Amino acid sequence: MTEAPSPTPSAEPDEPTGPTAPRRRLWAPLRGLLARYLRFWAGHRLFGCLGCLGVLAVVVALPLLTLRLGGATLVRPTEREPIWPLEPIETNELGTVTNEPAEQVEEYIAGMREFDAQRMWNSYNEQIRNELTSRGRSPAELQRGLSQAQTGGARIDRAVRLGNYPLRDGRRYVFYVITRTGFPPDGGTEELYFIFTLDPAGKILSVT
Repeated sequence: MTEAPSPTPSAEPDEPTGPTAPRRRLWAPLRGLLARYLRFWAGHRLFGCLGCLGVLAVVVALPLLTLRLGGATLVRPTEREPIWPLEPIETNELGTVTNEPAEQVEEYIAGMREFDAQRMWNSYNEQIRNELTSRGRSPAELQRGLSQAQTGGARIDRAVRLGNYPLRDGRRYVFYVITRTGFPPDGGTEELYFIFTLDPAGKILSVT
């Protein structure tokens, strides 16, 4: 009585079963493509080096592109807040930073137009008036010079306020260009640049 030959084990591995089988079948094509890729570049060393560089470039570029597009909300530029609240300030046609009128300067220029020495004198700071008086200056002396110029046909043609600049100590510079005609020495038309320095109360400290 002959015994039935025992079944020989198959050379092929058994088909995997269980929950891992679908996962293995899913990655099998990718593993095959990767194996072919490696075999190809192994036989072509020059192209293999170039291929490695290409893969490296892609690996580096993808995270940067993701950060630029997909992760734009992760890195946001910081917004700078103004050091001091900005407020609109009236400017003149020359585009000066500030152009606020100064009452005592307006009085001084009105005195120039009207050849009124007392009006000009009263625009000065009291301490400055005392210093002028100690040097022999007076409204009467100033009036004599103004009246002589007015008699000779002198006049103020135009006074343009360019602007003013506040200083940290409370003083302020006020800039004007004054056009006048008929004043000594030649009596012609001239444009003069005036800088008025005001004290914190708005009185004139100097005129240059």
